[in-house]
Amino acid sequence: MITDEAFRQAVKAAIAEHKKDRNIAFTWEGQTYWIKRRLSNGRNQFAKSSVNVQFYTEIARSSIAHALTGLSPEIVYLDVDCMVTRAAGENINHWMRRRDVSEEEKLEILIRTGQALGELHQAGMTHGRPALRDFLFNQGKVTLLDWENQPRSENIKKRKTLDYLLLLLSLFREPYARKDYVEALEKGYADKAGGETREWAQTFLRKHALIGHLAKALDVFHMKDVEAFSRLYRYLED
Repeated sequence: MITDEAFRQAVKAAIAEHKKDRNIAFTWEGQTYWIKRRLSNGRNQFAKSSVNVQFYTEIARSSIAHALTGLSPEIVYLDVDCMVTRAAGENINHWMRRRDVSEEEKLEILIRTGQALGELHQAGMTHGRPALRDFLFNQGKVTLLDWENQPRSENIKKRKTLDYLLLLLSLFREPYARKDYVEALEKGYADKAGGETREWAQTFLRKHALIGHLAKALDVFHMKDVEAFSRLYRYLED
């Protein structure tokens, strides 16, 4: 933890300058940091306690993930209203959209992303809502953000399955989602966690086949999330 009083004052100044922002970037002694404040993310408006639950859940789960896997950023400063971590690069969507990144590099980035989720699962943890925007990449290292989601099931197999499906779904939501990109993501995961989670995901979708068929029928309306699920369903159905 950073205990320097000048750092604490820099955090306070950044918050004062961006009073309404939940996530704030600032620079101190040449290093970029991110502040995450104890504020609502807008998804849980009905329970006042949810803001506190999310904040303290994220601190706990992020700290455990960092200790077990190094995949979560280290918390370098903490008080009752915010936590601060070092910047860890740009998210996967940023890298996939850059024209100066080669196809080989993009495939490797997706492999590393899949490996990161596989490493997390191998350590006995799940994320809860993994999406490409939550995975940062910098010089070969992947860092996973947003640990505020509490596990909704005691069944680790189910939690891993849902993580796997949600990460694939986030890729299918993107206009750049090609089959070789999806396969790279899956390959990375299988390299670390084996292939049984894919089998569990296929079984899960077969048990909920009506949803998949409905999504395919609604393709004509071009709704982004429905189309993404339909593409995922068709892909794993093969």
